[in-house]
Amino acid sequence: MRRRRIRGSWLKQDRAVTANDIIGDARVARVRELKAELAATKAQQQAVEAERDALMAHFALALVALRDFEQVGPDGHFCIVDGWNAILRGRNVSKLTSEEISGLKAKYLTDLEIVQPPKGTREGDLRQPTSGNDQPLPGHGQQPTTVWIVFDGAEENSYCSGSYRVTYTGGTGPHRADRLILDYVHAAKLLGLDTARITVETADKALAKKVGTFGAKVR
Repeated sequence: MRRRRIRGSWLKQDRAVTANDIIGDARVARVRELKAELAATKAQQQAVEAERDALMAHFALALVALRDFEQVGPDGHFCIVDGWNAILRGRNVSKLTSEEISGLKAKYLTDLEIVQPPKGTREGDLRQPTSGNDQPLPGHGQQPTTVWIVFDGAEENSYCSGSYRVTYTGGTGPHRADRLILDYVHAAKLLGLDTARITVETADKALAKKVGTFGAKVR
């Protein structure tokens, strides 16, 4: 085997592995581990930020619905509807296009005689007219809201039509409406409100069980 002299030491010219090779491989492996840890941390951060944004939106939406509950009166009942669950229960969603699903939602709201405000209109933009021949927009000058329909939706919003309130959660991810409904009933319980006067309409067994633990009725 050939050898050559380098600074007074004999080294094998055709060596397979050296200490430097081992150290280099270890460093490469560590860099890969750090990259994986960084990716996991970023994913966790994004999840936490999404959770924070959802809770911030839920807080405002829940406050509006709590006002509705107060206006019902001490003897009135308040119904919360799991929107998409009510529309799609018993249907094979995998065979429906997004257009068909949107059509089912539009028909559902129409059958309830719910009038949707112009696109982009928010609760704070609805104003009761003080003069002229203009008519008030849905939800103004009408009976208290007693039914709250909650949908998952990309853009957070809420509006009234007659005795109905329709709310879109905003945000991304699954079970946003379920989370809002559950947080709302829990908040009502913590505030000492009579949650037995709240009925949640859903076929979601997990949601039904959880709101039931807070005293709400389920149908």
